[in-house]
Amino acid sequence: MTSRAHTAPLPRACILLALAAAAGLAAPALALPGDDECCHHTARWNAIVAPGERLPVGFDPATGRDTRNYPRDRIADYRHMHLAIDIADMNDPRFAAVQTLHLTPISRPLAELSLDARLLTITGVACSDRQTTFSHDGRRLTIRFDPPIPPGTEAALRTSYEATDPPMGLIWTPESPEWPGRPAQLHTQGQPEDNCYWFPCHDFPNERLSTELSVTAPEGFQVSANGRLGETPAPASTGGKGVTWRWVQEKPHVSYLVSLVVGKFDVVDVATRGAGNSRLSMPVYVPPGRGPDVARTYGRTPEMIRLFERLTGAAYPWDRYAQLVVWNFAPGGMENTSATTMYDTAIFSEQGLADSDLEGLISHELAHQWFGDLLTCNSWEHIWLNEGFATYFTNLWLERREKDVRTGQDGYYAGVQGNFDSVTGADKPEAPFQAGMVSKVYADPWDVFRRPANPYPKGAAILHMLRRKLGDDVFFRALAVYTHRHQLQTVETADFRKALEEVSGESLELFFKQWCHRPGVPSATIQLVWDESTRELAVNLEQTQPIDGANPAFVFDLPILIHSSTGRSTRALTLPVRGRSASARFTLDAAPAIAAVDPELTVLGRFTIAQPLRQWLTQLERGPTLASRIQAARALGEDDTAASIPALLRAAGDTRAHAKLSAGAIESLRKRSATPTLIELSAAAGRMRPDTRIALVEALSALAAAEGAPPEDRQRLATLIAAHAGPGEPSFRTRAAALRGLGRLKDPEHLTLLLAAARTESQHDAVRQGALDALADLDHPEGLSVALRCAQPGTLNRTRATAINAAARLAHHDKDVAYTALASLLSDRERRTWEAAGEALVTLGDPRAAEAFQKLAESKRDDRDKKKATAWLERLTARAEK
Repeated sequence: MTSRAHTAPLPRACILLALAAAAGLAAPALALPGDDECCHHTARWNAIVAPGERLPVGFDPATGRDTRNYPRDRIADYRHMHLAIDIADMNDPRFAAVQTLHLTPISRPLAELSLDARLLTITGVACSDRQTTFSHDGRRLTIRFDPPIPPGTEAALRTSYEATDPPMGLIWTPESPEWPGRPAQLHTQGQPEDNCYWFPCHDFPNERLSTELSVTAPEGFQVSANGRLGETPAPASTGGKGVTWRWVQEKPHVSYLVSLVVGKFDVVDVATRGAGNSRLSMPVYVPPGRGPDVARTYGRTPEMIRLFERLTGAAYPWDRYAQLVVWNFAPGGMENTSATTMYDTAIFSEQGLADSDLEGLISHELAHQWFGDLLTCNSWEHIWLNEGFATYFTNLWLERREKDVRTGQDGYYAGVQGNFDSVTGADKPEAPFQAGMVSKVYADPWDVFRRPANPYPKGAAILHMLRRKLGDDVFFRALAVYTHRHQLQTVETADFRKALEEVSGESLELFFKQWCHRPGVPSATIQLVWDESTRELAVNLEQTQPIDGANPAFVFDLPILIHSSTGRSTRALTLPVRGRSASARFTLDAAPAIAAVDPELTVLGRFTIAQPLRQWLTQLERGPTLASRIQAARALGEDDTAASIPALLRAAGDTRAHAKLSAGAIESLRKRSATPTLIELSAAAGRMRPDTRIALVEALSALAAAEGAPPEDRQRLATLIAAHAGPGEPSFRTRAAALRGLGRLKDPEHLTLLLAAARTESQHDAVRQGALDALADLDHPEGLSVALRCAQPGTLNRTRATAINAAARLAHHDKDVAYTALASLLSDRERRTWEAAGEALVTLGDPRAAEAFQKLAESKRDDRDKKKATAWLERLTARAEK
């Protein structure tokens, strides 16, 4: 899955999620909390913590309780679920259902079974050939069998129930006068453990079952679920109104991947365009009227399927591949088996596609059909086997799609560099206080998706390192072995490691302990010094991150690629790093022209490299990989001489260069406060790709807003920024960046432009969101009314959250109006809206919100929502007491 936040890349979407969102450990000498084998180490960690310091993770010192999370027991094998759902009215968010769950006790007679069933109204439970009684506490359905079901004996458990407007798991969007003409719709979102809000289940990923959904919906609505359509939709057999759709998923999958979408759509099958497997249906469901945009947005899906089949050695595993764009979707995308759900605006107009595309999210969610669906993590600690793999396969798609004439891999390296940047900025080596990527330490399943050691980028970075360590042939053969061996099973990290070891013959336990289980990445200073008298290159490395018994020095081999100054030779060197320090001297035939440290990104770390300026300049111009050229561009941002400015300007303005390199050069010019150079570069902005133009606008904005900027520079920069903030700017994202830049200048002269932008429609509502952020920065009274207007129903849900945040910052202009408007949104149907309103009210600190939070807690049916409202009340009270 990818989370997406337009207001802030999944990722995955599932950002795209975002679009962002989206969004990724054990020392060899001492196991860390969270390792499978170290349940007894909490006393050891408690002993080494001094009074007043942070306590170890995974341990409650008050009770002595181990707070780590382990997979649930599987006392029964769930074989198949048939779920019959009857929806009488799509504007009345409720349905009646009968579930038949076929199960077999595994090892003991089954006298009692407990299923997750949140907020369902259970009306009856029966099991063939035996008496049953049940109880339900609003969260768990407990069923007792008399006599018990013997091991190995299949039983059919029939449960009748009703679901009424679930707060999570199944999101219902009725018709609304604020959205004239928009038909009612519902969609599900099961990950991580929320499908139990609409059917009873073992809501944990360590159990698989086949599913069959028979859904009766009002005539005129379409129903999508997992698998294949079992028969032509037909009038309801019960005699009631409606049409029944029967969807069959014959291969087993886990509960959180069960999908249901009901709505009205244009449906376009992109497989009919002549590419890909003609036998595989690839329908794309989009809002009515957007059918003509499907091909331009999703048309390369068949190519992606062919590529992923080749790389995994496994044919696409399901009966179809559907992609469905739905209203009010919280993440960016969700990889339900055979039927991915996409966020509200995941369909591009022609202008929108000229600005960006959706192929990062599309490829991510598609890759999940293998890694996440065909093979599923056995527990949430191993989520990187889903998300890291899907993130990495986007890089593999970029490698295939964006062939650069110089290296052939610029698109791939841009993706990997992005993964590295995401991890190195957040993942700190602070065991045992910070959990590693693979760790049982988490309070809520969602926590594993947003660790500092984030499974999306860190997992992808680890896969890249393994590919470089083992070589393409071994890596992809091992990937095929892993995929084939564990298909239709749940997997743990050790399963992948063992497949790699089997094919490669290498011992990889240290690698996995260091990069997967342990938190953090190495930081190091590296010095490269050429000795002309001995014709030797001296390389000295010092790891600078905290090093102690819980966080020993990282172990790795550091590659250095030498291009001779004579131009006649290239040599690959390796510096083995086995402790805090490492050094070596290498004899060369001539002084290096380029000494590229780790040009293929084989070591995930933060490196500060000292070498002569001339080598950085040469590396920027003709480094062996995109990553090496980006490294040079960033290093030159620290140079304090004028000699590097022309080289950075050339890199920034090179329209043939990858946008990530151009952006890196622009950022270095910004760090150097090279205002005249960036102004000169602005003359070529019209020829730049949007990503480069965005970087330029952001650099201009930062310089203009900098304290002490000369008034004449500030005015000229403001004029350049404003040129990109108006309707003449073809890139919506660039225009949004420019609007935010104008807001940072806090000049009322730009108010009219910002107000007009707040009324502008654009892809993902990017322009309006940029205007709202800018109005909040500008801090003009008129901005409050605009923000409150955009916070109301009838605006895209992500924009509403942006507007609410802006209103909180502008509330001091009229506290009563702001409070009344924001408090009214606590009862909104859209979760993103009422959660943003709650946070905004805490920020306001208005004591009247205490009563509103109390009423909200009382009105919420779900204990997690009650807890959220109560936490707001506690924060508000604490704020008042200060």
